[in-house]
Amino acid sequence: MGSNFSKDGCFQYPIMDKRKLDTLRNYLCNYNPPEGCGGCINILLFGLEAGGKSSTINTFLSALDPQGATITCVPTGNNPGSLTPELHRFNPDSDFANYPVMPENVIHGVAFIFDMNTIDCISEEQMNAFKELQTIVAQKYTYRVVIGTKFEVLGIQENDHKSIYEYKPLQDKFTKLSELTGMEKRSMFVVSNQWRGDQIEMIKCILALYILENMIRNIDKFLKVTK
Repeated sequence: MGSNFSKDGCFQYPIMDKRKLDTLRNYLCNYNPPEGCGGCINILLFGLEAGGKSSTINTFLSALDPQGATITCVPTGNNPGSLTPELHRFNPDSDFANYPVMPENVIHGVAFIFDMNTIDCISEEQMNAFKELQTIVAQKYTYRVVIGTKFEVLGIQENDHKSIYEYKPLQDKFTKLSELTGMEKRSMFVVSNQWRGDQIEMIKCILALYILENMIRNIDKFLKVTK
């Protein structure tokens, strides 16, 4: 169940059908983390205020279990630099660091959340902070991705969500993000934050679970290699 990339290896092209959804959900719901990581995989979501962090988590939860519970909010802060000490605290660079390593607190992956509708409004200072943060994450050998939220505002019709990664305005946004942050376009994904009643549609579930599957498989591979 590997990733499907475009010919130039830049953009994602996940399969959009019920079988894919069942495969993704089965893999994620039955996944067992490798020994030594506290029995869980920790993924940190980082983004500006109102960027879509809470709704993204709820989308993940609902995609995994449509009848399960959701959350109302996530911890937030206004200072992009606040992530730096947290990464150093949870993932020390040496055995002599001030903070001891606790397996249940290690950050295994970081997802940078960007509102697709406001990318052009992010200041140069804020974007430089994101670039610096992703460099820190990379230096700590922590897997990282970009998750674009609220892509619906770019004008794509709901019937075309299954081909969202082929949508030129979205590709242009990701190209710009890649240039500004230094992250590869193949590590950039989208999630739909729009809800319809109490359930999200199959395609929205696949978009969400596809991100989680990509992160878990890459993190799992790294943990087994470094074990």
